Amino acid sequence: MRMKKEVGGPRWKRALKSVGRMLLLFVLIVGGIYWWNPQKIHYPVRKPPANYPKIDPDSARLFSNGIRVTVVTGHPDDTEYFISGTLLKLHEAGAEITLIVVTDGDKSYYPPFMTNVAENRRVRRIEQNDASSHYGAKVIFLGGPDGRYDPDEPVLRKKLEDAMVDSHPDYILAFDSEYVPFVQHRDHENSGRAASELAPKTSASWLLLFATTAPNVYFDTDKYWSERADLLKIHKSQFYGEKLQAVTGTVMQKELDDGEAAGLNMAEGFRAIRLKD
Repeated sequence: MRMKKEVGGPRWKRALKSVGRMLLLFVLIVGGIYWWNPQKIHYPVRKPPANYPKIDPDSARLFSNGIRVTVVTGHPDDTEYFISGTLLKLHEAGAEITLIVVTDGDKSYYPPFMTNVAENRRVRRIEQNDASSHYGAKVIFLGGPDGRYDPDEPVLRKKLEDAMVDSHPDYILAFDSEYVPFVQHRDHENSGRAASELAPKTSASWLLLFATTAPNVYFDTDKYWSERADLLKIHKSQFYGEKLQAVTGTVMQKELDDGEAAGLNMAEGFRAIRLKD
């Protein structure tokens, strides 16, 4: 009796093809989600070289009356999440602070049916202006595309350059785009790269980079923790309920870790780079 030939080949081959198609579909879906999501993974994490020296960026001058400090961030709430202890300390010392926010954090990369971009923009600007008033910062919003900020796009780059130069800074604070944590938002990295590249065109003597894996200077922020935690609450469109508790805990732990590294209770670490004497 002659056996009937299986249509499409043996079952195991058909099953293998089916598994292959499913794996390909899975890879495409995961890859698409990773491309869409602005959070990016950096592996391996770049660490500083051995015997990495500590640097004093003329701290007495930094924390003095009338010093001009320009901060460049990716979104409303970045300053409150990463460095508001230092900004409160600067404000107490009499610094003149300018905050340049390159995007409005409006989630414009979401499909229209998922969010209200115009309302997000309105609310987040209000929240940032409110928070910034606590450390006396003048806020400049550049209105770049949230989640898709391109540091080389000519119009936005010129707007950032003009804002940085016109603020006549003595110090510039920005995200570190070279020594980047394992997970980092692309707008953080890209705004930091643009600020670092443009910094030599300004009057600034020092560039202080935060969210870095290679800090070489720490500022004592212990006395500002209570107010720092309250500033996070201002961004209620982003941090609320259990999320606020989790974010506050994460920020506190980072302050404690930096404090331990510096021999302090709480601190904020930066990678200091001298731009000019």
